[in-house]
Amino acid sequence: MAIRFIIFLGIWCIFDGVKPMGLVAGLITAGLVTWSSLKLFPTSATRFRVFPFLALALHFMRSSIVAALEVAKYAFRRQPGLHPGFVTYDCGIPAGTKRDLYLSMVSLMPGSLPVGVDENGRVLIHCLDIEQPIAEQMADDEARLIRTWEESPK
Repeated sequence: MAIRFIIFLGIWCIFDGVKPMGLVAGLITAGLVTWSSLKLFPTSATRFRVFPFLALALHFMRSSIVAALEVAKYAFRRQPGLHPGFVTYDCGIPAGTKRDLYLSMVSLMPGSLPVGVDENGRVLIHCLDIEQPIAEQMADDEARLIRTWEESPK
């Protein structure tokens, strides 16, 4: 809780500076925002890991560029040779905020878009080319995202 408060107060100080009256307003605002964030996102046993996150961010940027170039290649061909369709992926992350985060990340990748969940709980993905190794890429991205958090011992 204290860490959230300090982060929110730090953000306030970045935008408003450290002025006596501004700091009073910042303390009140940081308190209210901390209370709201705890109601919306309660603390959990999960800890954020910085270095795996940075590795994920670099991988994501590289993969986005490669996928965008691949989509552009298809767009400029006379006969694109696409095989659009749907692929199902058995996501190992249980339904909830973490899975939503994962699916949001995947939706930003050019060429594939999670569109729902089938009757068996598998993620349904629309792809421009189902002959690509979509499930393997999804599994790799999922593993990278999971490494960005760890469960704290109780």
